[in-house]
Amino acid sequence: MKKSSILTLTFLILFSLSSYSQIEYAITLEDLEGNSYSDNDVLQFDSFEYPDASFTFKIRNNISETIRVRVEVESFSGTDGSMMELCFGECYFGVSLGQAYPINQAQPYVFIAANDTQIADGDHFFNSDPGNGDVPVEYSFRFYMCDENGEELVSQAELQTDFSINYYYSASLGLNNLDDLKLVYYVLNDKLFINSESNLSLKIYDLAGKIISENPIFSGYNSIDIMNLLEKHVILTFESEGSQITSKKILIP
Repeated sequence: MKKSSILTLTFLILFSLSSYSQIEYAITLEDLEGNSYSDNDVLQFDSFEYPDASFTFKIRNNISETIRVRVEVESFSGTDGSMMELCFGECYFGVSLGQAYPINQAQPYVFIAANDTQIADGDHFFNSDPGNGDVPVEYSFRFYMCDENGEELVSQAELQTDFSINYYYSASLGLNNLDDLKLVYYVLNDKLFINSESNLSLKIYDLAGKIISENPIFSGYNSIDIMNLLEKHVILTFESEGSQITSKKILIP
């Protein structure tokens, strides 16, 4: 009876730890400056010319053993894929829907050492398709861990083994720079995206001066849901840790 109680207690402890543990990502994506992105983030571009339309990335292995990684073209729209340059281990000029890269049969994956990024420095996305002017060019890429045959390893309960990133080009996309605070912000799909070089605080006001929301902005990539502000004029007020304040009046489209 005593032994049974101990086993029951052990099970409850393990179950409790499992229930409250957060999902860990085995792989994540970052730029060459080390800024990391969240799963399903959107990379925004208003140019289809090199180098402005090119994004060089690193895939980080967050676990303590060497892994193999591939990237799959999950979807695209506004284009046929022929003008996307994808480099991951190898370079491909034009991509196919549903295809995973690299496709080298001898080694259909990229090795990434434990707690490190891939060795290559030139892995990137670059779209040179201008589209038809009205419809944006969009891609969705999914990186995933695989075995020695290139077959995907399925995520476990607490370890996510894939990671998605989206590439979006539109000639009408407005990228707004606040050089004094070294940040870029833009609006897309009911969200305000902010890429900042430092930690900030953001207050959003209506034109009457009433605070609508307050948000911490962290160094790197941030997104804020603004669905309730569509088609409204608001004032964005950014404050740095050194109390430098910059305000910008914008219309949420």
